[in-house]
Amino acid sequence: MRIRDGAPFLAVVGACLALLALPLAACSSAAPAGPSPGFTGYDWQVVAIAHDGKETRIPARLRVVLQFSPDGKFGANDSVNFHGGTFRTTGDGFTVSGMRATLIGYAGHDPTILLAINAIGSFNDGVHATVKLTGDGLVVGVGLYTLTCQRRGQQPDLPAPAGTGG
Repeated sequence: MRIRDGAPFLAVVGACLALLALPLAACSSAAPAGPSPGFTGYDWQVVAIAHDGKETRIPARLRVVLQFSPDGKFGANDSVNFHGGTFRTTGDGFTVSGMRATLIGYAGHDPTILLAINAIGSFNDGVHATVKLTGDGLVVGVGLYTLTCQRRGQQPDLPAPAGTGG
């Protein structure tokens, strides 16, 4: 079989890498997140990223998302790769550790995708991020980037509260 277009091949490779990352993530131990601030337990859609004095709107179709589970797991999708690790809350935000990512390459030139990749890539081991929570909005400062997010619902993999039969 001859591959004429690299896009389907890259999609298959990306799906395989994502599936490989799931068991690895399940094997890692999560550090307790400490007291649960209002941003944990939700998916946060990144709607804008500010960098170098310029704010760029992020289309929902790119699915740039931050996730904070109550048990201390952190996840971030940059539209190409998924980054995961653990987080611990601090007085003004959180610190991440144990970060890992899928390794899907991006050969495109879309400046919005490149901005998202760089911003999410700022979540390295030991990095501290600041958080400002206002209702359904979350503003996260990490490195040279400010991510403005909107709550998009509870994470589907959260455990049911005790006593609910789930």
